[in-house]
Amino acid sequence: MKKISISLMPKTGAGKWSVGLGIAFVVLMALSLLVAAAIGGDPTVTVGNPLFPILSVTLSLAGLLSFFVGIFTIIKHKEWSVCVYLAVLYGLAALMFVLGEFLFPH
Repeated sequence: MKKISISLMPKTGAGKWSVGLGIAFVVLMALSLLVAAAIGGDPTVTVGNPLFPILSVTLSLAGLLSFFVGIFTIIKHKEWSVCVYLAVLYGLAALMFVLGEFLFPH
């Protein structure tokens, strides 16, 4: 029987990418919340400003890539890292948000 060792940080390159994308997702989410608080919900600020769509797309891509790279790392490389599993959870939250936007448009 093979012994499984659980570590905090990933050992594979793909695991490190997943964790890095998860960290980027958290930082971009914090930046997005700060920008939303700074503009105070004023819709006239967002019209025609290219910063908001770019921030939204990079936030979504960082989360989705974190999820898919993390799942790939867990399945293929048998990565047992706490940080990779956290990155997959962040990515799963982003995936649920993106799926919700497409399945239930408002």
